Amino acid sequence: MRGKELSLEQRGKIISLHQKGLGYIKISQKTKFKVPAIQRIIQKWKSTGSVANKRRTGRKRKTTPRIDRQILKKINSNRFLSAPKIVEEIQSQHGVSISNQTVRNRIKEQGYKGAVARKKPFISKRNQLKRLQWAKDHAAWTTDDWKRVLWTDESKFNMFGTDGVTTVWRKVGESLKPNCLRKTVKHGGGSIMVWGSMSTNGVGKLHFIDGIMNKDVYQSILQKNLLPSVRKLRIRGDYFFQQDNDPKHTAKTTKEWFAKNQIKVLPWAAQSPDLNPIEHLWAELERKIANRNPSNKEDLKRILAEAWEDIDPDFTKKLVDSMPRRIQAVIEAKGGPTRY
Repeated sequence: MRGKELSLEQRGKIISLHQKGLGYIKISQKTKFKVPAIQRIIQKWKSTGSVANKRRTGRKRKTTPRIDRQILKKINSNRFLSAPKIVEEIQSQHGVSISNQTVRNRIKEQGYKGAVARKKPFISKRNQLKRLQWAKDHAAWTTDDWKRVLWTDESKFNMFGTDGVTTVWRKVGESLKPNCLRKTVKHGGGSIMVWGSMSTNGVGKLHFIDGIMNKDVYQSILQKNLLPSVRKLRIRGDYFFQQDNDPKHTAKTTKEWFAKNQIKVLPWAAQSPDLNPIEHLWAELERKIANRNPSNKEDLKRILAEAWEDIDPDFTKKLVDSMPRRIQAVIEAKGGPTRY
């Protein structure tokens, strides 16, 4: 007697692993599904091109095999196409009227599901190579080495929640495929900009940025907050100051400020927010203030300051301890985007 029937999503996962070159036994080990069931699903997919069961009873199928292929072709060309858009294109190009739900059903029959697209910054080929080299240069660093780093960054916080989400059609295991990722650029505008710092010992100073941020403003922020953050975090002896490659950070006068104050700056790879653990601190701060509903900017500043001081030092320690894993992920991705 056969066991419980596998869902379309589970069947899609089997096909995805099969397409990656895994054999029946390896797929069974990864999914915990029985080998005979895996064999049946793969053989069915090879012979019919689908993992869906035959329609047993009920009304006539609303789409022909040709229209089914057109729907699949469209989402393979653009994973971000919505069901209404596909309906519109099918009707325009083929004169066939179908519903949004029919389109969704056909897509799901092929093992796809609608999911929130992960964000990633666009990474040029040149910068991928730089990221890979940076990761290799720091692959031997231990967690003790990373404890000597003061991590810094700027971030934005909106008055009325975070930016919207984007839905993508993808199969199990495809969340990091390039055509399933939502491209972003850093800082899309926002209500309040802040500068902050952290180390393995907790959070440093949080500074609210008023007006336009330029190299002079940045140097003023460093003058007021860098050494107080080092003292607050009890960073002893030689340490590295981390920042990204924003032009304000790398301006000639900023470099002169670091030299004058004898601050060692950690060399950084361009377009590498996934290598900076403070990015996850911003996400935690966003989570903490999500339901606070500030009435104005001053109220938002107060809420942010309270949430910042409430960050558990164990949280930042775990973030810093993740650095060896982050570096390994960049090496495995050959400088491309990672899950971090």
